[in-house]
Amino acid sequence: MRPYYQAGGVTLYHGDCLDVLPTLTERFDLVVTSPPYNLGGASNDSLRPSRRRSAKRWGNARAPLRDGYGAHGDDLPWPDYVAWQRAVLSACWALLADDGAIFYNHKPLLRDRGLRLPLECNPGLPLRQIVTWDRGGGFNFELSHYCPVTEWVLVFARPGFDLRDRAASKATDLWRIVPDVNTPHPAPFPLAVPATAIETTGARSVLDPFAGSGTTLVAAKLAGATAVGIELEERFCEMAARRLDQGVLPLFGEAAG
Repeated sequence: MRPYYQAGGVTLYHGDCLDVLPTLTERFDLVVTSPPYNLGGASNDSLRPSRRRSAKRWGNARAPLRDGYGAHGDDLPWPDYVAWQRAVLSACWALLADDGAIFYNHKPLLRDRGLRLPLECNPGLPLRQIVTWDRGGGFNFELSHYCPVTEWVLVFARPGFDLRDRAASKATDLWRIVPDVNTPHPAPFPLAVPATAIETTGARSVLDPFAGSGTTLVAAKLAGATAVGIELEERFCEMAARRLDQGVLPLFGEAAG
């Protein structure tokens, strides 16, 4: 497959990750990714407004992802979503080096007065740790639950995986990182998330099957690592290519951590 972008040790493919991943032949030290959370779609049963929430208010609150990400509606039935994520994680696991790991950013989802956990997306990979990302604030204020202010980074690791050194362990399992706001991408994650994963593991090759606006690729290039990304939506591929061509200077007011 011809890359959409390739320069300075970074390669970006435009396509479905389940189509592209089996064509890759290299092995990666690290997979760092944040998949779509299945938050889109007005008809998504898991996002049905509660009795106390008006349809108008709901539409305004979820406007950025109401129509998904363009090519991906982000509105799969939950069992289909879980099956999809398990397939992607399995394909990524097959591309890991013997001492590699997957850093999978997701979050518990409060739906219909119940909780759906990203652990359901695990196809049976060995879970080494759950890192908590403290976003420092939230916006989902409802009578049924306390406002969530954290997300998870699930670390699925090969037996040979270790951190870079003992000092890297001082990053702890609680990462306090302010999220990006007012960005062209509807659901970005801050540069400090992949930067922390890459820095503390010493990874020299990184894969992101849901590259989005290229945050993981930028973090890898800043760290001097090679990287491969895959993105389904072409406008996000273009966004990532522009970021990488700008000397990998952070955009959106972000800073590496």
